[in-house]
Amino acid sequence: DVRHPALAMAAHNPLAAKLAAAAGFDAIWGSGFELSASYAVPDANILSMGTHLEMMRAIGEVQDAPVIADIDTGFGNAVNVAYVVPRYVAAGVAAIVMEDKTFPKDSSLRAGGRQVLVPEGEFQGKIEAAKAAAGGALVVARTEALIAGLGQEEALRRGMAYVEAGADAILIHSKQKTPDEIMAFCRAWTGRVPLVLVPTSYPQLTFADVAALGKVGLIICGNH
Repeated sequence: DVRHPALAMAAHNPLAAKLAAAAGFDAIWGSGFELSASYAVPDANILSMGTHLEMMRAIGEVQDAPVIADIDTGFGNAVNVAYVVPRYVAAGVAAIVMEDKTFPKDSSLRAGGRQVLVPEGEFQGKIEAAKAAAGGALVVARTEALIAGLGQEEALRRGMAYVEAGADAILIHSKQKTPDEIMAFCRAWTGRVPLVLVPTSYPQLTFADVAALGKVGLIICGNH
């Protein structure tokens, strides 16, 4: 509901997830960033898919809030995506989030990180593969166009292309220290699916301000 965006809290492990659910958050965000942090390694696709998958399963087993699994770039190409998504669905996740960077990735907020996007058509194929394998789980497509410095026009174009490929929502990310770039994107967004925000680098943006946009269905509190 874009009038009342859901709030997802990041969890590093099942205990953190249970605490977040008990605190009243609507969903649990299970990303590579948190898992990498808990293993004391960089967020750069170092840990295996199996490690992440088992953590998502364990998080789902101890609490009832829906789990949103961040599968980074899908661990490869569309063939890899078709392989991994059913396994996440079997683990009980409610949604998967996949981004349009090359594999392996660098963390979006790393200073001087390597932020290279795959071609738009290639990522559309990955979305289609995910949707075909997702069953009732949602597929959220994340564009890193703003992170890569490609500008709003490219971000909007990619977002609309990903909707055409079947994405249920579009996650738009920014590393700017103010919310201006994200607010401008949200106001310009005319897609038929809701947006997802991760306001880690611009925490001054309030939940009320996001709800007032009428475009955002989910806010993720990342690595808290």
